[in-house]
Order: sequence, then C-alpha cells, then structure tokens
Amino acid sequence: MKPMIAKTSIFALAIAFTVLLLGGCNDKITQIPVISSVVLHPDTIVAGDTTIIETNVKNANSIDVVYSYTVSSGAIIGYGDAVKWVAPEVAGSYLAHVLVTDNDGNQANDSVRLVVIKNDTTTKITGIAAFASDTLLDLTGCKVRLYTSKENFDSHIPYKTITSTGFGPMVSFQFKNIPTGSYYLDVWKDIDFGNTKNAGDYYGWYGTGDILAPNPKPFPVEVGTIKTISVQMWVIPKK
Repeated sequence: MKPMIAKTSIFALAIAFTVLLLGGCNDKITQIPVISSVVLHPDTIVAGDTTIIETNVKNANSIDVVYSYTVSSGAIIGYGDAVKWVAPEVAGSYLAHVLVTDNDGNQANDSVRLVVIKNDTTTKITGIAAFASDTLLDLTGCKVRLYTSKENFDSHIPYKTITSTGFGPMVSFQFKNIPTGSYYLDVWKDIDFGNTKNAGDYYGWYGTGDILAPNPKPFPVEVGTIKTISVQMWVIPKK
C-alpha cells in the first residue's frame, strides 16, 4: 500500500506544479502591452496647425513602456503616451504609426489618420520691429510676445511667444492661425540674458508713448485676415 500512497502523492504534486506553471505563464501573457486606442485631439486641422496624439495602453506598467511615433508627414514633438503632431503645410490625409515596447521586448502597434484641410481662412499677424533712426544695434533673436489682455501684458504672461527673423536694426515676425479677438504685443531682446527687462535691453510694443512712458494699445484680429503692425524699438535706459 505504501507505494500506492507515494505514487498518488507524486501525481498530486505534478498536477499542482503544472497548475502553478500555467498560472505563471498566464500572468506573463496578461502583462504584454495592448494598445486599446490611439486618438487625435482634434482629428481634423488646418495646414500647419497642431493636434495631440493620445495613446492608451492596457496590461502594462506605463513606467516600463516606450512609445515610438512615425508620421507620413509633419513633425512629432514630445514623448510618452501624449505627443504633439505638427501638421504639414499641404492639405491631405496623413498617417501616424505608434509602436509601444515594454522592458521584456513585447510590442504592440496601431495607427491613426489625420485630415489636414487647406488653410483658406487663416488668420495671421505679421509685422516688423525696428529702431526709429539709423543704428548699428542688432535685433537678431528678439522675443515677440502676444497677449490676450492688458492684465496679462502687465504681468508678462504671453499667449504665444515666437522669435523674430532677420538681423540688424530691423527684424520681422509672423504669428499663424491666431483665434479672433483683441491682442497686445511687445518685442524684447534680453541683452544681458537676465530673464527680466533691464537697462540696456531692447524693447518695443504696439501702441504709443515712449520708453519712459509706454502706452500699449490693443488691436483686433478677424477671421481670414492678415493683421500687419509695426513696432518701434528702444534701448531701456538706466534709472
């Protein structure tokens, strides 16, 4: 009888080991990343505008997942499960491909399509910034800042900031796809790289007044228009 008990025990242990092994394998399988959705916010934009690609992944620790994006045109900005896709300047239908990889080399992939429409109703702000008289001062690399209110202008909280183009005492700038509304604008070159306006910096604004008594003025932006403005530049004097 003893041999029968031993055989029965060995058989039971074998079954238990098999169950544990299968259970471990099942746990391993459930950890393979699965892309549940790839969503664009929004999925239709005008040429040159930006949308957000949001990738949702299941059955994986997000810390251990690497996201890779390739697009048929345009550019990707950022990394992780949500990135920006800057659309091309030509209308059409474009594809973004997403690949996720975990630490064990398991992969999942999916794609999403973006519709880019012609920018017929584009709204732009273009302009120049220049000193009032002949000078050798260089305005290369000025920051051009757009504000949605006087309060934001006074608090230095811009809606958008771009860098001027050109060099010398006169430079140009252009904002694309600006929503309709009323805006303020200033132009600043941080000569001493102090991150605050200091004596010796170059500064200008849309409006009236002079460097000792600036008087910024709002200007309207309407649908389908190109707003052209000029900004006079000054050298901030010592107090």
